[in-house]
Amino acid sequence: MMTISDRPASPKREATRMRNREAIKAAAWQVFCAKGLDASTVRDIVTTSGASIGTFYNYYGTREAVFQEVLADLADQIRTITQAARASQTALDPMLAESYRDFLQFILGIEGALDFCALNQHHIRSYLFTLDATSGLLSDIRSDILRVMPGATFSPHELAQVANLIVANALEILLQAREGQDLDVASAVTFITRLIVGGIGSWDTSSTPPK
Repeated sequence: MMTISDRPASPKREATRMRNREAIKAAAWQVFCAKGLDASTVRDIVTTSGASIGTFYNYYGTREAVFQEVLADLADQIRTITQAARASQTALDPMLAESYRDFLQFILGIEGALDFCALNQHHIRSYLFTLDATSGLLSDIRSDILRVMPGATFSPHELAQVANLIVANALEILLQAREGQDLDVASAVTFITRLIVGGIGSWDTSSTPPK
């Protein structure tokens, strides 16, 4: 027999739940951009969101939990954007360049994103590669590398390492950026793409060797 707790939430209650979660996450983003996770408190997030302490704890047990969800949402968007950027490319160089360019432009278009990266470097490094979205992103990259490098001789382990390095290089560009310093997207894209292509191109046996 279905109990009250087993019954699905009403549309109104579900809408309220979603509004509360989004308000808390939006407030947490502001706090993490201004103070960083280490210097922030649950009270900071609650005050900024206008929610009550009880409401916060209904959805998140800790500030770390809301940080991870904020980061996961960002990673989901990055996966979608970069996947679309790579999809139309048939060679490694333009595929990476388009993906990096769209990634950097997306991040720079978010208010406070560079501050978020600068203030939360340790936590981003700790959590990012544990997220489902990041696992999906890495899987997408591995598939796209094999698509544009059909003659590649990577072992599965080597291919996984290449995908990790492609993501890690982009992450480092952001984590090393600082407020007040303009990030030259074109130069960053050229540098990272050249670095990766020059490094892994020798694994593609279908390419013509230099004379």
